[in-house]
Amino acid sequence: MNVAVFFGGKSCEHNISVITGIQAIKAVSKEHTVFPVFIDSLGVWRTGKKFADISTYRQGKATGGKQVHIRPASPYLRSKSGRKLFKIDVALLCNHGLNGEDGSLQGMLKLCDVPFTGSGVRASAVGMDKITMKRLFMQAGLPVLPFVSFTKSEYENEMFSLTEKIKNQLRFPLIVKPSNLGSSIGISIARDFEQLFAAVEVALGWDGSVLVENALEDFTELNCAVLGRGKNAVASEIEEPVGWTEFLTYDDKYTKKIKGGGRKFPAEIESETRDKVRAMAKDAFAALGCEGVARVDFLMKDGELFINEINTIPGALSNYLFTGAGEEINFETLIDKLLNMAVERAKEEDALKYSYKSDFETGGKK
Repeated sequence: MNVAVFFGGKSCEHNISVITGIQAIKAVSKEHTVFPVFIDSLGVWRTGKKFADISTYRQGKATGGKQVHIRPASPYLRSKSGRKLFKIDVALLCNHGLNGEDGSLQGMLKLCDVPFTGSGVRASAVGMDKITMKRLFMQAGLPVLPFVSFTKSEYENEMFSLTEKIKNQLRFPLIVKPSNLGSSIGISIARDFEQLFAAVEVALGWDGSVLVENALEDFTELNCAVLGRGKNAVASEIEEPVGWTEFLTYDDKYTKKIKGGGRKFPAEIESETRDKVRAMAKDAFAALGCEGVARVDFLMKDGELFINEINTIPGALSNYLFTGAGEEINFETLIDKLLNMAVERAKEEDALKYSYKSDFETGGKK
């Protein structure tokens, strides 16, 4: 098959997406022909052999190549002039954050009849929106921390009532998050109202909706990935990120600048807790209707578990959570599974009915 690997993107998580994309390109089976589709920080799509080489990005040379695009109802990647370059049999998605992980790219590929890995449009969009995501988790009976959410307009016009709501429903310290960002960007801790208002201004600089929730202290973070579709989904081994004081920042997660930062893998937890985390991760995956691979992040305090969020296109596609322990799935096998699931889903969707003729159109004849 012709596999187009999409990565990069117009997102604050652009650089992390590049790393995931390059890793995935190297893991695609040699049975397939791989085409890198690099989306630069302005949203321009580019392809060419150099975009499959990490040195291109380290040397600041991720420009040029062929500018490409796709068109509705056509699975071909085309040059800037419109010439067909190759048919995309399946798209392997490695984009993190907005304009890629949030359902926008998935929707475009769906309109072009291109099978793609990971969750569909709805689950991708919901998984990116922390507010809607938490509401669905609550509806499914899954535990989340108490929170208050609001839009920029509500904050500007209803600040007094929102302040009262936060006073009555939450307690300091609070954590303030943009609703539609990842990698801990735009997130702040507030220990009083002065810090809260400053944190909200920071968050609103990144997104039009904000989530304010109780912040835990002296907690344990646990991460678990889920792979599959529906009832056939399996949970990975569990990791425990370590070496932070309040929450993992962007640098903590990706540049490891903090002293003592790292991971315990597998996490040093009791078997009962391990089983509970894995079961809840699968329930969260199902609650949003996710497919492919996703990572569910938990917070644990005094033995009580809370679901923090789900990542529908996790860094490195969470390959490391399936290796060295647990399900023992290497990266190449993981990629093969994702590609096969994407093709299977596309076939199922193609078999559905998409047109209906009314009695008016048929003259009452069936």
